This record gives sequence, C-alpha cells and structure tokens, in this order.
Amino acid sequence: MSGGLNAFLHANPRARESLGRIAVARAYPKGNVLFCHGDTCTSLGYVEAGRVKVALMNDEGREVALEVVRAGHLLGLDALFTQGVHMGTAVTLRDSRIARIPAEAFQAWLGEFPGASRGLLGELAAEVRHAYEKIGEIALLPVKRRLLMALLEIARSDGEACRSGQVEFVRPTHQELADLVGSTRVVISRMMKELMEEEDLMAEHGNVIRVHLDDLVLDEFG
Repeated sequence: MSGGLNAFLHANPRARESLGRIAVARAYPKGNVLFCHGDTCTSLGYVEAGRVKVALMNDEGREVALEVVRAGHLLGLDALFTQGVHMGTAVTLRDSRIARIPAEAFQAWLGEFPGASRGLLGELAAEVRHAYEKIGEIALLPVKRRLLMALLEIARSDGEACRSGQVEFVRPTHQELADLVGSTRVVISRMMKELMEEEDLMAEHGNVIRVHLDDLVLDEFG
C-alpha cells in the first residue's frame, strides 16, 4: 500500500494478512475502463502494477485528467470514504494489475484495525491537495507551462538516470499529454515543438525525452 497506510501495514502483520484475505487481484489490459463518472463506489482499488488515469469527460469526448494513479497507490479512496459515487472515469494507461477490496469488507477491516484510518486520511488529504493544484494549473497557467510541469513530473516519477547526468523517460502520446494538461492534441504537438526549441533542460530523441538531472531538483522552472 502507499503512504501512511503502507507504514501501518508493515508494522502490523496481522492487519496486513487480514487485508490480503479480502483483496482480489487481477490483470487488466491497457485501455480497460475500471469505473465511470457517477458509478457507485463498490470497492477500493490498489494498483499493484501499471498505471491508471482518472479523468473528467464531457459529451463531446473532451477530457481532463484529474490524476494518474501509479503502482503502490490507492484508487477510489475519496468515493469510498464518502460512501458516494466516483467523480471521474478510471482507465488503465498500460497493462495493469489491480487488487480490489470490497467496500463493505474494507469498512469492517477498518473497524477491526482503526489505526489504519490515520494513514488513509493522510492519503485522502494528499489527493485533495493534488486536485486543488490541478485546478489552479488549468485555470491560471498557460498550456506550455502546464506541459513543461507535466513532463518534469513524469521525469521525476518514471525517469531513469543516464551516464550523461541526465534522466530519460518515454514520452506519453500527444493525446495522453493533452488529456493530462487539459488541452488538445494539435496544441500539444505545437507546444512540444516549441519546448524542444526553447528549453535547454530537455531534448527529445524519438519518443524518449532526456532531462538534465540538476533541473529536476529545482523547485521552480522559469
């Protein structure tokens, strides 16, 4: 598990074993819809491997990614805690393995191990903070700036260090980047070209992008 819940489970073998007995894991192919906006939350998900995008979509097919849930993190925590419906649609971005924990069984597990609630609340607070940051980015920052921030975040989370002192990662498709930053594929294609021409901190080789390692530890990028 992720965050504070992970620490709790490592310190409590009985709680970890108990949770393992009620979780059911299975593989999902890329592009699999796990739940849709408005669906009632029936289970909590834990991404064991792969990646899941949670997005808002309109009737015309436009979408904005609220978050990308990576391996080791929970899926659907907000809806589970409010006993409500999912606020976005979850789709696997690559082949994934996800453990499902039925909502009622998980609530009973929390009743047996109430100490886990603190870790879960910390993760929920982090999700809310991320949502506010995403809203602020879309409302206040230009597309090129949002794209740069998204690429640097991918470099931090997925990049591999090179001997050259750079970090390299496989670039998502232009459509995936458009969904992530709230734009269109055409605009992202143009912005990517401009970024590669203007930004000294990164270079593109096919679908692989390299970023200077020192730039990833800075708090702001001009």
